[in-house]
Amino acid sequence: MNDHLSNNIKREIDQIKVPEKELNQAIQSAIQKSKEKKPTFNKRLLYFGSVAVLLFGLFISSAFVSPAMAKVASKIPYFGQIFEPKSDIVSDIGKELTRRGYKISGVGVSYPQKEIQVEIDGSESYINKVRGEIEKIAKEMLHSKNYDAYTFKISKYNDYKSRGDAEEEKDKARKEFEEEYTKVHRVIHQELTKRGYNLLSYGMSYKPKTLEVEIPKTETRIKELKQVINHILEINGIKPIPINIKKTDMVKREQEDRWSNILDVVSQDLLGKKEYKVRMVGFSVYPEPEIQAFITLSSSEQSTKEFAEQLEKVIDEFLQSDQMKSRVKGESYHIKIFSKDNKVIN
Repeated sequence: MNDHLSNNIKREIDQIKVPEKELNQAIQSAIQKSKEKKPTFNKRLLYFGSVAVLLFGLFISSAFVSPAMAKVASKIPYFGQIFEPKSDIVSDIGKELTRRGYKISGVGVSYPQKEIQVEIDGSESYINKVRGEIEKIAKEMLHSKNYDAYTFKISKYNDYKSRGDAEEEKDKARKEFEEEYTKVHRVIHQELTKRGYNLLSYGMSYKPKTLEVEIPKTETRIKELKQVINHILEINGIKPIPINIKKTDMVKREQEDRWSNILDVVSQDLLGKKEYKVRMVGFSVYPEPEIQAFITLSSSEQSTKEFAEQLEKVIDEFLQSDQMKSRVKGESYHIKIFSKDNKVIN
């Protein structure tokens, strides 16, 4: 994957093959669920099997010549509606279920399966009692947005007490790691900020255990930076940890954030409705901005090429619209449409 990508958006596809050189913005494997009882409703933190950075899709104007595509186009909101702030349907479901008093430990969604998964913290009898109610609430919320592309699954939350010794040991080790990370993060961040370092991001990977520090590429005090970190670890009784310094181009970082926001504007509708034929989406800004749309049509189907060509035209028209000018900023960009068998078809 491209080394320039920010750690917080670099991901790996683990359920379908997507050409790495074409997909610089893939989503990382699902992180291990928190062992606390606190509900988690961020769909980007739970159950992501595989999905590119959520993108795009305005089917507007008369660009489509196909009757099927015209039908799709007729159901997309106007620009004015599109640009209203859009909430995350998965987060909304989790919040609503919690508000109603259900014992929810986590809510997430897997892509490209588009399966919303709800974990309930309770006995089998409790789950059986509330299963129908929870499904009804969730499906009503999906229906209110005309989202028909999702399936729904309810499962029991498996805390560490109900698992085997091996799993319990893993949980214990991870908890110790998290406690260590919290301590390290606090003291290092305070000290480096005091010394005038501009820390763009800071993290600690579990396996292998590594400190990841992102700084502007203009920063030259790399040796001093590592010395300060090692000293802080030492005086706090923490064993040395390998340090990985990542230098980031601030211009590219701004561009990356901006295009991420551009493409995220309409991801909910596009992925939520079957007729859009989109299984996942992505983007890159290296060397120039590029939109990547992955559809459900095979490259061998007769209508696929026409569909892709028209889809490209509509995306292009959207990016050149008055509403998007301030976001695109006149930058050159590319649009690639991938078939179900991951071939570029436009």
